[in-house]
Amino acid sequence: MTPAEKIKRDIDEAMRNREARVALLIVDNMRNAVNMIDEQPAAVIEAMIARGRDVQASGNAPKHRYKLRAAIIEYLEERLLEARARERRLADAITGGDLPGG
Repeated sequence: MTPAEKIKRDIDEAMRNREARVALLIVDNMRNAVNMIDEQPAAVIEAMIARGRDVQASGNAPKHRYKLRAAIIEYLEERLLEARARERRLADAITGGDLPGG
């Protein structure tokens, strides 16, 4: 059996396993969510950060996810800086960079 045939067999076998299919769906959905976050305007990311901080501060969310929520907020803060820079570049391209404070 060639390495490619073995890989195909292993994938086919894993896809017959319900837990493996669910795991793949979870990973794909997480990747899709992160991809969508990366494309959001700064205002949307700011709202997501505010909501995340509110949830963290409320104490009403599951405690075992605190570190995950904190990591997501940190990720959002990084994407916010990129979104602001992207929007500044777009505004500069449209206006020629002549706006005050630009």
